[in-house]
Amino acid sequence: MGSWLSSVPGGLVSGAIVGLIFGVLFEDPLKKLLRAGVRRLRRMITRSAVPLALGREFRLGPLHAPCLILEGDGTHVLKPERINVLVNSVGVQLPEEMARWRAEIAAEQERRRSTGEESAWNGAMYAVEDLVISRSGPNEEPDVTLILKHSDYYTFLATQRLDRRFPGGATPRSLYLDGREPRQIPDFMRSSFGINMAVVTADNWLVVSRRSPRTATGQDMWAPSVNESLSPDKDSVDGAPPDLFRAARRGMREELHLEDDQYDLRLLAFHLATSLSQWGVMFLTRLGAMSRAEFEAHLSRGIEDGWEHRAIDYVPLKPDSVLRYLLRSDRRNNWTPAGPALYYLTLVNTYGRRQVDAALGRVLHDLS
Repeated sequence: MGSWLSSVPGGLVSGAIVGLIFGVLFEDPLKKLLRAGVRRLRRMITRSAVPLALGREFRLGPLHAPCLILEGDGTHVLKPERINVLVNSVGVQLPEEMARWRAEIAAEQERRRSTGEESAWNGAMYAVEDLVISRSGPNEEPDVTLILKHSDYYTFLATQRLDRRFPGGATPRSLYLDGREPRQIPDFMRSSFGINMAVVTADNWLVVSRRSPRTATGQDMWAPSVNESLSPDKDSVDGAPPDLFRAARRGMREELHLEDDQYDLRLLAFHLATSLSQWGVMFLTRLGAMSRAEFEAHLSRGIEDGWEHRAIDYVPLKPDSVLRYLLRSDRRNNWTPAGPALYYLTLVNTYGRRQVDAALGRVLHDLS
């Protein structure tokens, strides 16, 4: 498996992508083409990069979030043309015991459907096979290549039973996550890729969502404004690899009923929720003309996936206000992993790192 953060010459990654396009023009079979492209890309990856250090999860004073920012600092946005997504068209394989857990989940959901109870649909999902980050050009701008495999929702649910014990006493967390670098985590334990968005209204109010108790993970916790999973069914147009920006726009339509021309979309970071082994990206979404009052009225008229939000708070998008909100005693320990990091990066993108960290110093001084 390639290094998760590798020093790769930009021309090599570009050459791999050009190779894939060349193959398409000559009508190679899709599966053979994608597998060859993934192998070719991996051969080009430098193997000598220093492993990513553990213990770098996000911190704001007393707030410790199990979220590792893999790329992005909020100051600079990641450009769409520098994001490449490849799909290795094979599925992840669960170990025997976890495959039995998945079968239990499938049987329980079928029982629920047969009795008219609420049940989960086993939708297709993506697992992360590799994430390659390189630098190119005089400004050393990041080039990101995300390589995906296929998984499904029941596999994801089985792998999220992180503290269930195997017959020998170990758990998925102790066996596959604890003490491991990101590159050492098996692909079946990465059976999701999330799109997380911070929404800011035209009059500078940050929208903060509280997750519903009905969601698969993060139940009843405070979270990013919008959360979506990358979907092969919804995001792979005509079988092509998914576009992360297009997937984010789908999330905005489904959760907030907002169309593409109503906001500006900025990709701030790639991240890993270390406690859950959930991978994803962080976007900042700024509404062009809709004020807070107009946004609240808009939501009151109905949205497709409104059930995913138990509550919504509105916070002035000012460094002191947002940081105090993040560190409130009734919030500090009730955040999903990505929430605090995304909102901090949103502040940095708006005001700059120095001004935000100066505000953090004031807030921490007051708390102490």
